[in-house]
Amino acid sequence: MPRTRAQAIANSLRERIDAGEWSEGRKMPPERELAEGFGVARNTVRRAIGLLHESVALSREVGRGTFLEGPREPALADILRRMEAASPADMMEIRRLLEPAAAAFAATNASTTELDRVAEAHRHASAATEMQDFERFDSELHHRIFACSRNELLREMHNVLRVLRGQNAWFEMKRRSFTEERRERYCLEHQALVDALFRRDPEAARSAMLSHLQSVEANLLRG
Repeated sequence: MPRTRAQAIANSLRERIDAGEWSEGRKMPPERELAEGFGVARNTVRRAIGLLHESVALSREVGRGTFLEGPREPALADILRRMEAASPADMMEIRRLLEPAAAAFAATNASTTELDRVAEAHRHASAATEMQDFERFDSELHHRIFACSRNELLREMHNVLRVLRGQNAWFEMKRRSFTEERRERYCLEHQALVDALFRRDPEAARSAMLSHLQSVEANLLRG
């Protein structure tokens, strides 16, 4: 219970900081004043400030008090944790930004062997008769396109998106929107994309990927 109370106080203090109650570099109220305001013992406030220090840069000066220095840079693990709550609409918006660019890079940068691997994933997806098999090879096709881009940062950003798309909630949404007619349409769109890649036409590849993602988005989010 004491830790729970301390965490609640830390959260309240963080909200007040975010709201600008104390400008950067200003002294925070002394522990005694905070303890009176929250109606708790000073050691609970001290514990709360320790918890607050995990996400906010504070300096504690003996005889002077605690000063707010400004927010710390967020840790990568914290960012990834928050990304798990990304909405499907946000996910598709980011995919529409990243994947057409990856396709354009792939058309320019990929080796023939790499493009053959993209085509292989497309053939497996086209031959799939079960939704799970189609989804697996569909995901692999997109993954291989990012690998073809020869942009390491872009590829790793897609790996994050791929993990998020592999969550149960995402799979259930895709299952509900899946039909054979839509699978066939996706395969036709994949074929147009593969053709553009082999023609080494970055703008056509970009356009084909965007068109495909717009179809996916319409089916996932609007019906």
